[in-house]
This record gives sequence, structure tokens and C-alpha cells, in this order.
Amino acid sequence: MQYFSQGIGLAIWTLLLLAGFIGTGLAFRFSSKREWTGQALVPVVIMALALLFLAVTFDFPGEQAGPALIPRLWIFSIVSMCLVVHFFTVRGRTDKDPKAGRIGFVLLGIVCMVAYYFAIQILGYFLSSVIFLAIMMYMFSCRKPLLIVFVSTGWVAFSYLVFYKLLYIQLQLGFFENYL
Repeated sequence: MQYFSQGIGLAIWTLLLLAGFIGTGLAFRFSSKREWTGQALVPVVIMALALLFLAVTFDFPGEQAGPALIPRLWIFSIVSMCLVVHFFTVRGRTDKDPKAGRIGFVLLGIVCMVAYYFAIQILGYFLSSVIFLAIMMYMFSCRKPLLIVFVSTGWVAFSYLVFYKLLYIQLQLGFFENYL
């Protein structure tokens, strides 16, 4: 399995996942479920990315509770949830694709996620997560300041206690490195 974690193996794995994505899109596009094409492709894209990241974890050190454990747990959860969503989409039990919306909103979300990635390196996981969650909640029409504060700080407190203190998983600390 380590073959698929780097180099040619990772490229082959990526091409196989891309072929699965294209195959799903074509299967929905030319079937009676045409109105659900977008609803079917979203979980397939997320699963493909999760499986791509799973392949990368095969190159991590092979300890029982090592650095690959948490990403693999997240990947398992993500793939499981996406399979459920995809099952309901195939059965036609989800909403049909909406009309085209504002693509700028999607691009703004992508820019926020890329900025969050770089902010983790500079500000650390904890501070950048509070900022990112607050901005994303506001973008998704949550206008209650107390709710934004409690959810974002609650997530960071949970992350600190569970991942940093309980599981001893090293998170990027940024300039807080000397204080924690």
C-alpha cells in the first residue's frame, strides 16, 4: 500500500479516483437521474480527496497510535458520511440540483480555506481556527455574535483538550509555542 503514497503510485491512484469521478458524472448525466448530477458529484469529490489523503498516510510511520491514526479516523468518517449521502442521491431522496448561484461565494470560501492553511503556519492552529470558524460562520449567515464566539472557542478548547493534551498530537502553535 505504501506504493500509492508517493511518486508514480500516487499519480496512478489520483488518475483512478479522477476516472471514478468522471464515470459518476457521466453515469448521472446520461441517466434518468440527470437532475441530481451535482448532488451526486459533491460526495464523490469529497470521497476522492479523502481517499487521496488516505494514500498519503501510508507513508507515515507505522505505529499503533501514530501520526496516521487521526487522519485515518477522519477519512473513515468522511467516506462513510459521503457514501450515505451518495446512496440517498442515487435513490432520488435528496433535492434536485439548484439553479446556478453565485460562484463568487464559492471562490471566497476557497480563498478563506487557503488563507486558513497559511495562517496555521504563522498564527498557529488555535488562533487561526478561531478566526477561520468565526469568518465562515458569518459567511454562512450566522449573525449571532455570542453563538459565533461560543462555537469557535468551544471547538478550539475541545481540540486543545482532546488532541493536544489527551492524545499528545502536536498541533502547529505559531507564536504561542513558548506559552503552551
